[in-house]
Amino acid sequence: MTAACHEHNRSRPLPDAPKAWGIRLSLPEQDPMRPLLGDDWEQYQWFASEAAREAKLAQLQQQFTYYRNGDRPSFVLERVNRGTDDGS
Repeated sequence: MTAACHEHNRSRPLPDAPKAWGIRLSLPEQDPMRPLLGDDWEQYQWFASEAAREAKLAQLQQQFTYYRNGDRPSFVLERVNRGTDDGS
């Protein structure tokens, strides 16, 4: 299978600048997934603009489509910037 990273498969060129605005997702202290994923589990999502990061944060804080009413994801969401915070 051909990778989508090849120039002829892209609808627009990749941005030259690194994505500097991010979100760090981690688990709260008492989360039941912590024993499975580990105490140090974290994931970073990076964005090309601060506006894109803020839009994703707003989306992550809303009710998820396939969750029951009242259910909320238990992620800890933190704004991070490349070069000034962890995850660089």
